[in-house]
Amino acid sequence: MLKDQTGLLMAGSEEAVAHYNQAIGHLLAFQPEVVAQTEAARAADPSCVMAQALRAYLGLMSSEYPDAVNAARFVRGLTSTDAREAGHLSTIGQWIAGDWHGASRTLDQLLSLYPRDILALSVGHQLDFFLGEAGNLRGRITRALPHWDPNHHLYGYLLGMQAFGLEECGQYGAAEKAGRAAIAHHADDVWAIHAVGHTYEMRGLFEEGITFLDSQSASWKSSNFLKVHTSWHKAIFALEQQDYGAALAICDETLSSDQSLRTALEMADAGSLLWRLHLDEVDVGARWEPLAEAWASKDPTCWYVFNDLHAILAMIGAGRQAEAEAIVARMEASVLSPDRLVSNGLAMASAGLPVAQALTAFGRGDYGRTVSIMAPIRHQLSIFGGSHAQRDVFQRTLLVAARHAGQTAFAQILCQERLDARPNSVWAAAQSRRL
Repeated sequence: MLKDQTGLLMAGSEEAVAHYNQAIGHLLAFQPEVVAQTEAARAADPSCVMAQALRAYLGLMSSEYPDAVNAARFVRGLTSTDAREAGHLSTIGQWIAGDWHGASRTLDQLLSLYPRDILALSVGHQLDFFLGEAGNLRGRITRALPHWDPNHHLYGYLLGMQAFGLEECGQYGAAEKAGRAAIAHHADDVWAIHAVGHTYEMRGLFEEGITFLDSQSASWKSSNFLKVHTSWHKAIFALEQQDYGAALAICDETLSSDQSLRTALEMADAGSLLWRLHLDEVDVGARWEPLAEAWASKDPTCWYVFNDLHAILAMIGAGRQAEAEAIVARMEASVLSPDRLVSNGLAMASAGLPVAQALTAFGRGDYGRTVSIMAPIRHQLSIFGGSHAQRDVFQRTLLVAARHAGQTAFAQILCQERLDARPNSVWAAAQSRRL
C-alpha cells in the first residue's frame, strides 16, 4: 500500500493516489475540479478504495436522494482488510441506508484512530452540518487538531472548519480569529470566508459583513460550490438593513440563475431569501415560479427534511398551496411508515413535520395555527440541519405570524430576543415598531 499526503496508508497505484491527493485539495477548497480528479483516480485504479469512497461521498453530500442511491454503485462489492478503508465503506453504507447519525458515529470512531484522515474530517464536518450538530461541528475538528503539524500544507483548512464549528457554538470572536487564520493559509478557503461571514451576521454587524465579503470577493466569486451560498449571505446582510433593491439584485444575478436552480441546497438559498422578502411584503414579481418548477422536478422521496421545508416555501410563494400541502402529506406518511429513513424520520417527527404544517398554515392565512404549532419547538429546529442563519427564516415566519395573529405580547418577546442578540438589526427594530 502507498501513503496519501497525510501519511496514511491507502490501496491504489501511484497515479491513482496522486489524483486522489489532488482531489482532496479541490474538495477542501470547494472546487468543482474535485469530480474530475476523483474520476481520474478511479480510472487509474478501480481498486483504489479511497477514490471510490470519495466519489460516493460526493453524491451523499449533495443531500438529494437520487445522488445517494447512485452513490451505492461506487462502493458496491468493495471490501478492504485495512481498518481505515473498511471504516469509510461502513460509513457510506450507513449513510445510504438513511442512518446519518450512525455514519457520524462511525466517522468519530475512525478519527479516534486516524485523526489525520482528512477525508473523514471533511466529510464528517459536512455531515455534522446536515444534522445540525453544532457541538460536533466544533468538537470533531478540535479533537483532531493536536495531531496535526501546523506546517502541513492542509492545516489551514482545518482552521476554516474549526471556525464554522466555533461560530455555530456561539463563540464568535474565536471563530473569526480561526477563520482569518485559515484565510491567511489559503486565500481560496471559501469555507473559512463563509464562516467569518457568519460571525458578522450572528453579531448583527451587517455593514461590516458586507465590507468583509467584498474584500474577499476575488476568492468566493470564483468557480466554487459556495459561490451561490456566499452570495446569499451578502443578500441577507442587505435584507437586514432593509435594502431590498440590493437583495433582489443579488437574487437575480446569482441565486435565481439557471445554474443555481439545479441543486437542492442552492435552491434552498433562493427560496429562503425570497420568503424573507415575502414576509416583509416586498413584491418579488415572477421570481417564485421558476424556483417552484425546479422543486417540482425533484425526486419526491422524503430524504432530507431541510430541503422539503424549502420546497414548501417555494410552492407557497408561487401560489401553489396544494403542492405545498402534498409535500406535507408525503412527510406525514413517511413518518408513519415502518421502513422510514432513520435519521430523517427522527428529524421530521420531532421538528420538521410541525414546521412544515406551520408553514402551510401560514400559506392559508391561519396565523394562529402557525404560532400554536411552531412556538413549542422553536428552540429545537437544529435537529433538521442547516446553520443558525439558515434556520432563521422559520424564526422570522413565527414572529410575523404572531404579529398577524394579534399575539402582540409573544411577538414582542421574539423581537426583544432578536434585538438582544443583534442590537443593530434594522429588521427586528422595524418589527418591534409595527407592534
